Amino acid sequence: MKHLEINRKDSALIVFFVSVIALLVVLAFNSCRKPNDHIGLIVNENTLSKSPVILHFANANSTSTVQPGNFNVQISGKDSALVQMDGGGTSNFAASHGFLPLSLVSAADPSPSNPITFNVSAQIPGFAPVAQTITITKDTATIVDIGAIEYANPAKGTAVLVNNSALNGGISSGATFNVHSSAGMVESAQITIPEGDQMEDVTGSPISASQLTSSIVDYSAVSSTSYGAFPGGFSPTNIVDVNGNQLNGGLPVNFVSAGLLSIKMEADGTPVHHFSKPLEVSMKLDPTTTNFITGESIRVGDVIPLWSLSEGTGQWKSEGNVTVTSDDNGDLLANFQTTHLCCFNLDWSWTIAGHPYGTCFVPLRVTIHCGAGNSGVFDVTIVTPANQYLAGAHGEYVHDGDVVVFPSVPSIAQCKVVISNFNLYLDPYLPIIAQTGLFNPCTQGSVDLFWGAPAAPQFINVTLNISGHCSNKNVNVLPSGWFFIYDVTAAQARQCAWTYVYVRNGIILYAFGTPITGSHGTYSIKLVDGHQYYFYTFNSSEWYESSVFTMQPKNFTLPNISGLTGVATYNAATNTENITATYNVHCR
Repeated sequence: MKHLEINRKDSALIVFFVSVIALLVVLAFNSCRKPNDHIGLIVNENTLSKSPVILHFANANSTSTVQPGNFNVQISGKDSALVQMDGGGTSNFAASHGFLPLSLVSAADPSPSNPITFNVSAQIPGFAPVAQTITITKDTATIVDIGAIEYANPAKGTAVLVNNSALNGGISSGATFNVHSSAGMVESAQITIPEGDQMEDVTGSPISASQLTSSIVDYSAVSSTSYGAFPGGFSPTNIVDVNGNQLNGGLPVNFVSAGLLSIKMEADGTPVHHFSKPLEVSMKLDPTTTNFITGESIRVGDVIPLWSLSEGTGQWKSEGNVTVTSDDNGDLLANFQTTHLCCFNLDWSWTIAGHPYGTCFVPLRVTIHCGAGNSGVFDVTIVTPANQYLAGAHGEYVHDGDVVVFPSVPSIAQCKVVISNFNLYLDPYLPIIAQTGLFNPCTQGSVDLFWGAPAAPQFINVTLNISGHCSNKNVNVLPSGWFFIYDVTAAQARQCAWTYVYVRNGIILYAFGTPITGSHGTYSIKLVDGHQYYFYTFNSSEWYESSVFTMQPKNFTLPNISGLTGVATYNAATNTENITATYNVHCR
């Protein structure tokens, strides 16, 4: 645990008023001519927004061919009113091809002392529910990768059970669901529905149904392929005690998980939220799991706080504590009862702000040595000796000599720093691609992370000049938003494949996943000579993309596939491809 969006409603409004003014001028000077003869407009679409955010939902199992497609997303939480689709509009948040471009309205004023937080949740067909808390502290671009667990092909470190069982008028005759361990995990789970248990809806009313469909996901706490897809993330802000009272003043708390279980049930298609009798839940834990309080591996008698997640709001509620026990085989268990369904997370926690605890207020400076061949967007994460998530710099552009500074660190005897990227691009069986040795974060101060470097690629500088053209009017739009570049060659080699570029008024402002050079208005990015690429953009609920093309030091035309066209002009003196691209927008 970072850009090309046009809001046609806003553009249409701007075009309307500018067109009216232009019309009045033309009529005043030449009433004999048609009012729209020879009028050409260029509209600056630098909308009243700030802090662009791109959410990238991807299958946490990179070996699967199934990816999240088009689906609705719910935005909720304390500052949800300040969130809009990038370019404007808040009535319908809809992702396309797994991407959702957002931004804050102009009235927002994010800062470290005034963070803007909101919750993102989605029910993606074929995937377990996803939910994340997003915190924005400055007016800059951010990318958030969200891993989703596919029921049919779960990622390493997660186990899935999808089961159908009979009901009689919504009443169970008793059932036991066993979620067995899968590759890369020791954990397993068992959920027991007692005989005579009545299924109930969100209001607590009985559901009359004949079949119960249960979808259960067990997430290992010590697998980085798992924690990349943990529902709710690890830095929630909306947390309450057993009585519903806000904790830590609404400021972030850092969770340190010992395991998470997501339970979703439907009775003849109606979501089940409550039960007349409590379910029995038993979670088998990995014995290597680090107890954050003791700094040692968990053991019988350890106490772990239990939390439940309301996915729609992102609120975590305390469910009390669970004491670790063991069975006849010596396996460590966390047992509890529940009369409602959600994600249940066994978590210790630490915090920096609000009411600090479990924290060392000393910085940790991480210097990365990786050579030119290993640059890209990754996560630089502090983890326990057992690989449980502690803290992270997400979407970090990692390059040789990159320095990542953690201002404060968790108070734990030993930890390590790892480079991974939540399995959105790399082989899921090699999730941690580089790591340090173990050290005490409270006394270390600085650490070097070495990553064996392949031969440096040959880069070509690339500048972008993007415009939108209204197909039904003589209007050109200077867009502001996200632009995506997918490296087909890198993906085939299981290397970092995505580059995210944020364009303001058609010119590069931010780039993530590739080096950026120059100054404002003349920024360029670097793409690999000889690699094959796609270009994409998501514009007002419409998806545009080019066909695959090969980046070469010569003039060429971008192949058109869905309305995105362009030409590249090569400057040998500066080794730069100047790409001018246009896509058609239907303006109303």
